[in-house]
Amino acid sequence: MQQLGISAQPKPAQNPQELSGWSSYWKSAAERLQRELIVVWLVLRRPGTPWHSRMIAGCVVAYVVSPVQLIPSFIPVIGLMDDAAVIATGLWLIRTLTPKNILQDARAHAETAMRRENVRPAAVRATTVVVGGVWLVLTVGLFFVLWKR
Repeated sequence: MQQLGISAQPKPAQNPQELSGWSSYWKSAAERLQRELIVVWLVLRRPGTPWHSRMIAGCVVAYVVSPVQLIPSFIPVIGLMDDAAVIATGLWLIRTLTPKNILQDARAHAETAMRRENVRPAAVRATTVVVGGVWLVLTVGLFFVLWKR
């Protein structure tokens, strides 16, 4: 068993310093993700952003905020994995297709927003209204299509 790298003795319990390292890692990763989502929101709202970057940013924001998703978020692991995949792909496309000066400006605004915390509630409200409006229009349209049959 030693040749395979398997030890017969149990591993010692993890010390608290290792556990605090993991929690700080996850906290910093969550803050980076939040900052990048604010960057996506700011790229979406900026007037000089190309239409294709806006389209991608809008789709990413709508998918993450939308209650109806390909794999629902309440499913423990894979529900959040599809959100992460959409966010990662969208961020990569936005970084690739958006001009650098727009991204730098959005990152600077995101940094100040993360410190002040007054931009995020407005972004959440506006996104909720837009997504809710789209779903309302789609639902009413589907109702009328099915009603005519």
